[in-house]
Formats: sequence, C-alpha cells, structure tokens
Amino acid sequence: MKTLISITTAVVMFICLSTAPAHADRKTTEGFLLGVGAAVLGTAIYKGLNHSSGYSAPQRHHGPPAFDRVPQCRDDRRYARQPVVRWEIQRIWVEPVYETRWNPGHYNRKGHWVGGRYESFKVRDGYWEERRVQVRY
Repeated sequence: MKTLISITTAVVMFICLSTAPAHADRKTTEGFLLGVGAAVLGTAIYKGLNHSSGYSAPQRHHGPPAFDRVPQCRDDRRYARQPVVRWEIQRIWVEPVYETRWNPGHYNRKGHWVGGRYESFKVRDGYWEERRVQVRY
C-alpha cells in the first residue's frame, strides 16, 4: 500500500511540475530542471516510505519440517518407540559398619596401665547384597 501511495504522489508531482514551464514561454531548460527536481523528489519520497529508519525485527526463516520425525497422530503412544530395558541382578558388597567409642584407662592382663583412647568397634559385619538394576542395550 505504501508503494502505491508513493508512486502515485511522485507521478502527480512530476506531471504538475513538468507542465508548469510549458506555459512560461516554452523555456526548455526550466522544464528540464523542474522535471529532474520532481524525479529526485519523487525518488526521495519513494525511498523514505519503503525503508523505515526505525527498529525492525530480525528476519526469521522457517525451513520445512524435518523428515525424520514420526507423523503426529491422535494417539502418539502407538508409534512412540520405548527404549529397550532389561533387568539384571548384581551382587554388591556392603561394607561393615564400625563405631568409634571411648575406651577408658585400665590395667591390662599383665598389670600394666593402659591410657584411655578412642577405638573402633564393629557394629555389623559386611555382607553381599543382590539388587535388581536396569541395563539399557
């Protein structure tokens, strides 16, 4: 729409300004200069309307859809491929549990004094545990 308005305005100005010197004793130099001025003015108006100086959003190109996608259906669950999963039983070693406690000073079997210290005491023994683990192919 802008191009139509600008072209119409340029043509009307060109016609009006180029016919004015025809009535002024047929001076061709003035007519030529007025016609060139009208053309320059029309071009400036045309360029000013088509190329706005304000911010314009960047052009985005949306390509065709990818061909590797599954077509969209009402029930996508029928066509969605589930990952292949299998279960394995693995044996895992569980470490023994120790607890650190204060052992107060005392005499040993030989009658020598032993000072108090922290010692590690086993609370539970280590053991093997079997767990089900998912494995993907």
